[in-house]
Formats: sequence, C-alpha cells, structure tokens
Amino acid sequence: MAHRPTASMPGDLEAIIDALRTLSLDDLRLEWGRRLGRPAPACRSREILAGLIAWELQEKVHGGLTAETRRRLTRLAGTFERNPDHRPAPTLSLSPGTVLSREWRGVHHQVRVLEDGFEHQGERFTSLSPIARRITGTAWSGPKFFGLRLDRGKDRPA
Repeated sequence: MAHRPTASMPGDLEAIIDALRTLSLDDLRLEWGRRLGRPAPACRSREILAGLIAWELQEKVHGGLTAETRRRLTRLAGTFERNPDHRPAPTLSLSPGTVLSREWRGVHHQVRVLEDGFEHQGERFTSLSPIARRITGTAWSGPKFFGLRLDRGKDRPA
C-alpha cells in the first residue's frame, strides 16, 4: 500500500491532494471511505476518483457551491437530459459603470450599468428589455437590442 495522506489542516490540503495522485485505485477507494465516511462511487478511473476526493476535501476546507448554484446546476442538468442538443445562451456579465450606447432612429441612447440594474434617462430598470421597449415602442430582447447577443447568422437589429 502506498503512503496514505493523513493531514487534515487547510495548509496541508495541497500535500494531501499531491499524495492522492500516488495512490492506486484500491487505495483511493479506501481513502474515500476513511476521509468521507461513505462508500466510494463505482469509478474505474484512478484519476477521476482522486479528483473527486480532492474536490470533496477542498469543499470541506474552503466551502462548497451555494444553494442557488446547486439549484441552477440541477435545472441545467434536467434541461440537458430532456434535450441533449440544448445550447444555453451565454450569461450577460456587465461591470457597474459600463455605458451601453445605441442609436435608434437618429437618437443616441446611453444606458449606465448599475450594481443592481440599469439607468436610462435618469430612471432605474432591473433589466435591459424594458429600456429597449421604451426606446422602440415594441417588445425587444434588451441584450439583443444593445448588441450584447446576436441571433446566429443574423445581423444586429437596425
């Protein structure tokens, strides 16, 4: 049996993870049970099992995913189970202070990104779509209107 990592302090985490890489698959299964108190998953890959143990240990030391992140991942997994060809749109990530500009029918519009939404002409909004609707008079995807997301193979809206 290879040397078994035994340290459990946060400072020793890197050494523990390094030591996991030297263990056989059988030793990793034993290590899983010893450290995590439950049977190891049915895994035939030494590298994957070592990675799973490393993840679990890091989660114990540094904390895991938030409840909201776990819920989002569960919903996303369900979406992929129902439709394996699903391609989610990239998430919109804008830093506060960013200014979005768009000209519509000869009028230049600017939207300032806030910590908790957007500001257009002194009014606050929680999303871009109501701003696009106010500018155009019709329903638009706000991110699409401001050029942040394009339909595949289509041009930016005029």
